[in-house]
Amino acid sequence: MTISSMRTVLSLLVAGAALAGCGSSPPVHYYTLQGPAAPASAAAAPAAFLIEVQPVSLSTQADQPQLMVRTGDGSVSALYSERWSSPLGDELRGALSDALKRELGALDVQMVKPGPGAAVWRVQTDVQRFELVSGSMAQLDATWRVRPVNMKGTGLICRSVVTENVSEAGVPALIAAQQRAVVSLAGAMASAMRGQTPAGSGSVQMLGCSALKD
Repeated sequence: MTISSMRTVLSLLVAGAALAGCGSSPPVHYYTLQGPAAPASAAAAPAAFLIEVQPVSLSTQADQPQLMVRTGDGSVSALYSERWSSPLGDELRGALSDALKRELGALDVQMVKPGPGAAVWRVQTDVQRFELVSGSMAQLDATWRVRPVNMKGTGLICRSVVTENVSEAGVPALIAAQQRAVVSLAGAMASAMRGQTPAGSGSVQMLGCSALKD
C-alpha cells in the first residue's frame, strides 16, 4: 500500500469514528413552563385593566439552559440533554403572564401598548428557589409585588412557597408539576389584584404580605 493510500484509509477511519461519536450522543429535549392553552369557555371576562409582568429575577444556580435536578442524596445534577426552550427567566415571565391573562381576562402590555393614563397592574417577581426534585416534587419560592398604576387599589409585597408533588418518575412529570406551581403562584397574585388577601391552599404556603407604600 502506498503512503497516499494509507493516508486515505486513515482519513476515512477518523471520519468514521467522528460520525460514530456524533451518532451516539443522546437527543436533546426542550421544555417550556407555559402549559397547554385553556379552553375558550374557561377564560375570565375581559378586565378593565392591563397587566405588566416584568422580567423575573432568579438565582444563578437555577438560571441555566439545562435542567438542574436535585436527587435524593441532596446533590444537584445538570441534565445537559434536557433543556429549557428559552432562558429560564423568560420562561417564568411568559408562564406567569399566560396564567394571569387567563385568570383575570387581562392583556399584557407586551402585547398591547397602553395609552396615556391606562390602568395597569405591575407585577414583579423575585424567585429565591426553583427546585426540581427527582421523583418527589417541584417547588417555587418567590417574593412578589403587585402594584396598581393609574387606578385604585392596594399594592402588596408577598412571599409564597408553592410545592407540587410528583408521583411519577421522569422529567415530563417534573415539568408538569412546575407548570402547576406557576399557575398556583399566579392565582395568589390575581387574588391580590382583586383586592383579596392571598390565602394558602394545598400547594401554596403564604409566608406573609405587606402593603406597599406609594
